[in-house]
Amino acid sequence: MTVVNLEPQIPTAQSTLQQEENLIRRFQSDIADQGLVGESRNAAVAFLVALSAKLESPLNLTVCGESSAGKNNLLDRVAAFLPDEMKKSLSGLTPKALCYMKEDEIEHKAIIIAEYEGVKGADYAIRTLQSEKVLQWEFVDTKNGLEKKTNRVRGPAAFLQATTRSVLHPENETRLLFIEIDESEAQTRAINVRQAQQYTSSKPDIDETALGLWQEHIRSLTLTNVIIPFAKQVAPHFPADRIRSRRDFPKLMGMIQASALLHQHRREKDGDSIVADLADYQIARELFQHTYDTGPDRKLEELLKVTESLGTGDFKAADIMAKTRWKKTKTYALLARAEELGSIAAGDTTGCYRFVRASTVPPLDLPETL
Repeated sequence: MTVVNLEPQIPTAQSTLQQEENLIRRFQSDIADQGLVGESRNAAVAFLVALSAKLESPLNLTVCGESSAGKNNLLDRVAAFLPDEMKKSLSGLTPKALCYMKEDEIEHKAIIIAEYEGVKGADYAIRTLQSEKVLQWEFVDTKNGLEKKTNRVRGPAAFLQATTRSVLHPENETRLLFIEIDESEAQTRAINVRQAQQYTSSKPDIDETALGLWQEHIRSLTLTNVIIPFAKQVAPHFPADRIRSRRDFPKLMGMIQASALLHQHRREKDGDSIVADLADYQIARELFQHTYDTGPDRKLEELLKVTESLGTGDFKAADIMAKTRWKKTKTYALLARAEELGSIAAGDTTGCYRFVRASTVPPLDLPETL
């Protein structure tokens, strides 16, 4: 006799997520259901960067915005989709703290940093780990006399950090993707409306069951190599007159690989490697173009367009602030960067500047199809 199971079947990650054709679109819908207002592209970028921790060459991200704009809210909501064993949250790091961690403490993890100011002293260690994927630190232990010891911390790891700064150390900037929080009045209004809804309902904002499905799906992803068969077709579309393209191109490749990793249950295999397809390119193209149009270079370009419009005479920082509505900290940080690059110079009057030359970010026009 056949026994019929009448118990309700609970959906699993395998039945609900592995069958999805576009998991990024599903993620954007699910994170909105979890309470994130707007920021759809930014959330998708942060999610792929965090997921890239499973790759051999992870991506790294900086989320920029004014205080209270929602930088940490974005990162926290993205991190909620990750299994606990794949993430590590930090409020700060002393210069050598990273060097004394356990050997496998951050290996293939997404490191979520609440504020860049809390870790800027550890810049060198973070940059080294990002580039070399390992930290090897020799030190003298004085507990039993003088004894030289070595501590080894393995990567790779993906670093995601928030900051109110408009510019960072140039050595850091070329290693990072950048996104900016939406600070528009319309976004603030939408957030206030969502916040008001929370006070009128007893229903929790977080759906732990939905998050659990994503966490189980991510656990099911195997650490493996990703082949991009169309990589050579993409390379010519990067501006060769810009030396930082040598670091920007691998970022796009990394986003394609992260998408293929996420969709690995629907991708072809070549031996032990996943083969990315054009669907991964389409996802990465949209999100990478979004990040390319953000960041310090674009802010600097905007600054110089404003200074050029002021004419050939001297101008003050206040003139820039009046035109852009930027705050003092942001304005002076960008002026310092522009002066360092020779795009503006000190004016004839103390405290004034003068325009020297424009600085244009070469356009990136990635083809829609290959």
